[in-house]
Amino acid sequence: MYHYFTVLVGVLLTCIAPPALSDSSIGASFNQCPQQNYTGALFRHDWPTLVWDGTRNRARVMAEGNRPAEHFLRVKYPAKGVGPVQSGGQALVRLAPAEEYYLSYRVRFQEGFDFRRGGKLPGLASGDGKYSNGLHPVNGDGWTARMMWLEEGRLIPYIYYVGMPKESRWGDSWPTNTSLKPSVWYTLTQRIRLNSPGKSNGIYTIWVNGKQVTHRTDMLWRYGNKGLIDSFIFSTFHGGNTADWAPRWDCFADFDDFRISRQPPQ
Repeated sequence: MYHYFTVLVGVLLTCIAPPALSDSSIGASFNQCPQQNYTGALFRHDWPTLVWDGTRNRARVMAEGNRPAEHFLRVKYPAKGVGPVQSGGQALVRLAPAEEYYLSYRVRFQEGFDFRRGGKLPGLASGDGKYSNGLHPVNGDGWTARMMWLEEGRLIPYIYYVGMPKESRWGDSWPTNTSLKPSVWYTLTQRIRLNSPGKSNGIYTIWVNGKQVTHRTDMLWRYGNKGLIDSFIFSTFHGGNTADWAPRWDCFADFDDFRISRQPPQ
């Protein structure tokens, strides 16, 4: 028992979370983490306000081949898997409620990644991430704002919010004229600023490698003072919910340098 406890403590101490960027900022990189499945105590150490972890042993800390000191998080998307139970994984981290946040992270799809019809990428939320999968926030008390890849790596926003078009049963989206290619690291940054009560003046912006690819200033995220930003959703999987969204072979994507802040990332 003593030996097990010593080993466990040693593992935890080798995975030190990066310093906070401000009183309201959190983040995670993986250079000091051991190369092993990123779950349980290791996940919670980097994300102390973790609500639940649904990565299902499909997220693993890996080292860059020619730079062994540089670690990243690799996520597996098994062949024929659709949705977060069968593909990729999800986790929910609670944030200090606020009206504005920036989320930034790096992502790289491995060579041969089968994009198929599309899949989800991490984002921010209000209401503990429940407004997704066809559930519309009709009371204006919450929303979700993730991103998606589509065929050939085309990037789009993927959001549920009170002002979304009524015909958008499975979330609202629009083109960004941007595609993500395999074997290339991209930095994705998302800004959300909530609308003032009774006004459609909320902000939603996405940057890819520092280039703005979408910017809206007419978002009706919520009603009144409800719907504060309260969650980070680590959400990545193929789907959709039918077999034609599933990859035809095992696929992998890499993530690194997560930063969540009320100020623009440096």
